[in-house]
Amino acid sequence: MSLFFSTSMSQGLIGIKNFMTDPVEKISQSKVASQSRTGLVLEGGGMRGIYTAGVLDVLGEHGITFDGAVGVSAGAIHAASFLAGQHGRSIRCYLTFSPDPRFMGLRSWLKTGDFVSYPFAYDAIPNRILPLDYDRLEHNPCAFFVTCTDIDNGQPYYYRVKSLRDDEMFALRASASLPLVSRIVEFDGHRLLDGGTADSIPVRFLREQGYPRCVVILTQVAGYRKNPEINRIFRLFYRKYPDYVRAIETRHERYNATLDVIQTLEQNGEIFVFRPSRKIRIKRLERDVTRILDMYELGRRDALARIEELKIFMRK
Repeated sequence: MSLFFSTSMSQGLIGIKNFMTDPVEKISQSKVASQSRTGLVLEGGGMRGIYTAGVLDVLGEHGITFDGAVGVSAGAIHAASFLAGQHGRSIRCYLTFSPDPRFMGLRSWLKTGDFVSYPFAYDAIPNRILPLDYDRLEHNPCAFFVTCTDIDNGQPYYYRVKSLRDDEMFALRASASLPLVSRIVEFDGHRLLDGGTADSIPVRFLREQGYPRCVVILTQVAGYRKNPEINRIFRLFYRKYPDYVRAIETRHERYNATLDVIQTLEQNGEIFVFRPSRKIRIKRLERDVTRILDMYELGRRDALARIEELKIFMRK
């Protein structure tokens, strides 16, 4: 079983600060651009992220747009459909293909090293079965970033997406490549895996890019706190990448610190936050379409309940 799936790219990336040692809670307003551009920050969470798709579909139906967007893992995947103007595409895809062994499953994992099949999920679906509108995505003026984790240094890697055609799709795939059940993706000279390890909710990153007023979509309920992830399997499987293992084991610290920042910014009226109004039991690699649909519909209901409040925020 091959551990790597590689491609070579020449485009640059956004400069990376030391997010492992520079605490996220030290956000300073003086560092945030004074512009009034609005950003969209999308957490991942595997199939839990279909909540995000529900929120985004409502926002799209109400004509709400953004100047910049950053997505992590499933958040990046749903952002692509949203920015392409294809509302409803994500839920249609998941309801149709989640139970399909061609899309994901043990057979794919044992055969290729990827639980989610790359040829089917990132080629057949967006290019032939349920085409992604590449033209519309490329002409959308919204600056679109995806977040990955560089396993050589354990730091976040933010890639500015201008297209998802051909090998550019590897950026999206890397962002959503969960550890242990995915091959390492080589892209643009980096070895990459799921972006949630290094920066699960990149609100700080997007604000520092000049989008101080952000809409943040979380996939965990209010009051959630992440527990430590100390697993001998991670240490063994990624023993050649000690900084990545360290990033996994300290992820909860960064995640919870980011939640504290989000709470402060939300209370100050600087960001607008959507989060699930109730907890739904759904696995990261869920294949039960009933649970997937429940999570999606919860996102829609939560968005519809606050859409007028959001429109007021967007006019500030």
